[in-house]
Parts: sequence; structure tokens; C-alpha cells
Amino acid sequence: MRYRLARPACREDWDVYHRIRQDVLLESQKYALEHPDEEDEPGHYPLLLWLDDRAIGTIRIDKLDAEAAALRLIAIDPVLQGQGHGGALLREAERFACSLGCAKAVVYSTTEAIGYYEACGFNEDEWAECEIAGVAQMVKVLG
Repeated sequence: MRYRLARPACREDWDVYHRIRQDVLLESQKYALEHPDEEDEPGHYPLLLWLDDRAIGTIRIDKLDAEAAALRLIAIDPVLQGQGHGGALLREAERFACSLGCAKAVVYSTTEAIGYYEACGFNEDEWAECEIAGVAQMVKVLG
């Protein structure tokens, strides 16, 4: 199996990107189902995780400053969850963040996912001034 991250390249890719996010993040969390145009936002990198020739996951990486990249909107297609693809997505995202010159990755984690992120090398640490109820701030040093 070969994994890679790539920006959605065509309308079909964008449709898959939004479908996975909607199925995993938006519908299940009851957030608004708007699809903002992310194609040209500077410093924001909407990416699909590809397994060979199939898009199976999404992530948006935001370069926060010269040192940190935020990993956001992380999702694996529901039918493929629990098979190790999330770990592959994080590894590819960390490589991508390093390619941007970032030395650390940060993430907001739900309380249910804290243990997962800890197993992937993240530690609870405040990286943003705002606090969100039920969400932990986590940091991983890259390299």
C-alpha cells in the first residue's frame, strides 16, 4: 500500500474531499454543511490522503507561523476507519508540515481522541490562547 497527500486537483477530487469531511466531521458533529472555497487560501493546505489510486481521507494543514502547523479537519472515510489509515494520514501530514519548514504540529483534540494522539506522539500543551470546552490542545515536535 502506498500513501500520499495531494491537493484536490479537479472538481471530482473536491467532491470527495467534502463528502469525506461531511460524512465524518460535519454530519456526525452537526456542524454547518457549508463548503467554503479553500482552493486558494494562502497558508492553508486542503489535502486528500490517497491510498494507491483511491482518496480515503482528508486533512487541512494551516501554517500558523514560522514554527507551527495546525492539523485540522482530519477524517478517514468511515468504511475504512480502524485499519491504520489515520496513523498514515498523520505521518504524511507531519512530513508535509516539515516541508513547510515547521518544527511542530498542533491539533485540537476531542476528549475521546486524546489517547489516540498521545499514542501518535502528541502531548497536551497549550498552543492557542482560546479555550474550547471539551477540546484539548496538543503538540508534537517534528523531526
